[in-house]
Parts: sequence; C-alpha cells; structure tokens
Amino acid sequence: MQMDLLNQVQDLFESSYGPRPNSEGIRRFFSPARINLIGEHIDYCGGLVFPAAVQFGTIIIAQPNGLGTVRVVSINEPGEVEFNPAGNLQPATPAHWGDYIKGVVVEYVKLNVDVPGLDVAIGGDIPGGGLSSSASLEVGIAVMIEALTGYSSSDDHFTNRQALSWLAQRAENEFVGVNCGIMDQGAIALGKKNHAMLMDCKDLSINYYPVELGDYSLLIVNSCKERRLGESAYNRRREEVEQALSILQPVFGVTALCELPIDRLDDALACIDDPLLGRRVRHVVSEQDRVSQAAAKLSSGDVKGFGKLLNASHLSLQCDYEVTGHELDTLIGLAQEQPGVLGARMMGAGFGGCGLVLIKTSDVEQFSRVVGAAYRTEIGYDAKFYPAEIGAGAEEIVSSSHGFQQ
Repeated sequence: MQMDLLNQVQDLFESSYGPRPNSEGIRRFFSPARINLIGEHIDYCGGLVFPAAVQFGTIIIAQPNGLGTVRVVSINEPGEVEFNPAGNLQPATPAHWGDYIKGVVVEYVKLNVDVPGLDVAIGGDIPGGGLSSSASLEVGIAVMIEALTGYSSSDDHFTNRQALSWLAQRAENEFVGVNCGIMDQGAIALGKKNHAMLMDCKDLSINYYPVELGDYSLLIVNSCKERRLGESAYNRRREEVEQALSILQPVFGVTALCELPIDRLDDALACIDDPLLGRRVRHVVSEQDRVSQAAAKLSSGDVKGFGKLLNASHLSLQCDYEVTGHELDTLIGLAQEQPGVLGARMMGAGFGGCGLVLIKTSDVEQFSRVVGAAYRTEIGYDAKFYPAEIGAGAEEIVSSSHGFQQ
C-alpha cells in the first residue's frame, strides 16, 4: 500500500512540475498516522496518553524551485496551494487544507528559518477520522523544512523532535484555529516501531512500552462518518474542562484536571454544581487512571485486562464526555458483542471517524463480515476495517525503512 502511495505522489510531482533535470535534489518523507490505545480527550487536560504510530500516513516529495514561492499539490485534494513563505500569511476563508502547511511555515519563519521556494507533492492513505491526518501533515512538513534548511533546535534527536511537536501544535492552534492537544504531533514525531508511548502531555516525556499481544491484534474500524474538528463540539469541550478547572483549582491546588487523583474524584464532584461539568471531570479523571492501568496491564501481559479498560473508556466517552454519536456507538457496540473481541473504543475527537478493537487475530475475517453487515443495516452505509501495524515516527525516506521497497 505504501509503495503504491509513494508512486502516486511521485507521478503527481512529475506531472505538476515537469521533468526534473536535477533529480538528486528531490527529497522524500513519510509521516505516519497514529492510534491512541487509550487516553482520549485528556491530552489537553495535562494527562497521560498511550498512542502509537501506525503504517498509514502521509508521503511528501519536495524540491527547491528557486522561485521564492512554495507550491503544493495533493493526490487527496483538488487544486494547488501557492504562497510566499516570507509573506504575511493568513488562513483561508473558508478553511482550506493548505492552512496546515502555511501554519507550519509561519512557525519556522518566527524562528528566523529561511524557508526556500519549494515544489511539493503530498498524498495520504490515512483511513477515516481519529488517526490524526492533520498532525501527520503538519509534522511531515516540519520534518521536511528542517531537512531542507538544516535547522534543528537541539543536537539531541529526541529533544529536537519534542520541540518540533510543540511547533506543529502551535501551527494548528494559532493558524488553523483548532485547539488540539499535543498528543497527535508528539506521537507522530516520536513514534518507535512496535512500541506504544506512555506520554505525559505536560512536557512530552515518554516511556516506551513494547506492544506484544500474542494471539490478539489491533483492528482499526472506520465508521465512515465524516467530521470536521472546527465544526464539531471539540472546542466547546475544551472550554468546559477549563471552566471546571477554574472551579477546582483553588480548592485542590491543581494546575490541570488530570492532576486530580482518582480517590479525590468524589470530593471534586461535590464542588461542582453543574451536572454537565461534573460529567466532564469524571471522564477526565477516570480516563487518566485507565491510562496508567493500561500500561501496567500490557507490561504484565494481561491482554484481557487491557481490553476491559478499552470498553470502560468508550462508555465514559459516550456517557460522560458525550463525543461519540450514533455511528460510533453502533460500530463499537457491535464490535464488543463479537467472539474473540476483548475490548473496543472510539479514537480521536469523536463525532465520527474511527475506533480501535482488540481482537483475536483468527477472528478478524468473521468479525469484518458480521459487523460490516449489521452496521450497514443500521446506518445505511458501509464501515471499513484495517489491521493496525505499529511503526516508527516521521522520517526522511532514505532506504527500505517504513516498509518501502525501493
């Protein structure tokens, strides 16, 4: 799949910009998508999350053009984006996919990085929503800029990638206008093959955990219900938890909701008169506790215990945080009923997009057939199913890494 994607992006690059007399100047990059094993909607509350990079992602092919302008084409979106990287860049009205690219460029210009004129072609194979296609693009563009300009915030690779993650998040927060947390950019920039990342979103510190599931596999299930973060209730949820924090901070002395220990949850809820804000707090605090439990379960080989935490996470997202919706609840509910399934939950911002299922590998084919038929009957269109393979973070393509056979 990835080799096909690379060829498609290469063909688009050549058809858009013409023959390249200096093919040695062409650079190629891969920026993965990510799954989040558990820990949803708490990255912006100072919480621990448990993501991993996966095999799907974004290909970027670029070459300096000497024109002083950046030109970008995509196999996924129509039209061409063209802009002067040193100009007074503003987001498009209405919002446009090119804003994610411009936003990253703006952040590097603020650091006095001289971003050259470039010809760029991009393409992604990230299924549905909830796997963070926007962060994949942002981090990929950031890796490209640093490779082409030689800029690095630190000689230490991990420290530099932490800074790159924060930069990509600022681009989405401040330029695109979506108040995403740091998990997506951090997971994509700092991913490690066959490992999940127990990530502290306050400082992007990470402990890596091998993902060894034995006879079980992770399956991505796509509801095929589209959602746009800027048009969803995502920003409203952030406002609600900030309001709850303003109530609890003077009482408990916390600077983030996830600092509240699970054994103080009842005390915290007693301080909140608004039932809606109480539900939001209950999700955040309990989900933080589930993340810590999940890392311990995987470390001890308790795959069944890990699956139970996935189910509990979805229920909390459905009832307390209210970010699932009919399509996701139908899909995850069907999944949880199937033979061989240990657990299932929605991923990402919600309101559509994808979920994650922990399933016995031998049952995947039957699962896809049975759940696919039942979902189509209830919703009226098909869901899609993809095995997840945990891979490395964003890098320049220089060999057969990331599964490319060049």
